[in-house]
Amino acid sequence: MNYLRAVLSGIILWISVAVTFFILEHTPIIKDSLNIQTVIICLFIIFYSSIGASFYYKKSISISGFQVGVIMSLTAILLDALVFVPLVEIPKGNTYQDFFSNPLLWILAILNIVTVYFYSKTKLKIN
Repeated sequence: MNYLRAVLSGIILWISVAVTFFILEHTPIIKDSLNIQTVIICLFIIFYSSIGASFYYKKSISISGFQVGVIMSLTAILLDALVFVPLVEIPKGNTYQDFFSNPLLWILAILNIVTVYFYSKTKLKIN
């Protein structure tokens, strides 16, 4: 397993999701509705996870998509804790507890893991 490549895939995922949230928070019709933002981000995470998985598997590394998905999700969550929460959420008046107790975070992490798993099964034929 190439851990560096899996972490880089997680960084790609995190940047993509962060930029999407930033754009959605500044889109006039959508900015006031967290539910609409959630639906949109849940759809986009499938696309972003596939991009991250394709980056990881570009060199034909044969490892379980589940493991790659977990590493990608953990990388994104770590970046959330180190960068996103202190620079974005805390200035808004939220706390680490608010951020990490939001079910959306965990839904996105699970969607990522499932997407990478199915990507590896369908695109790579890994046993």
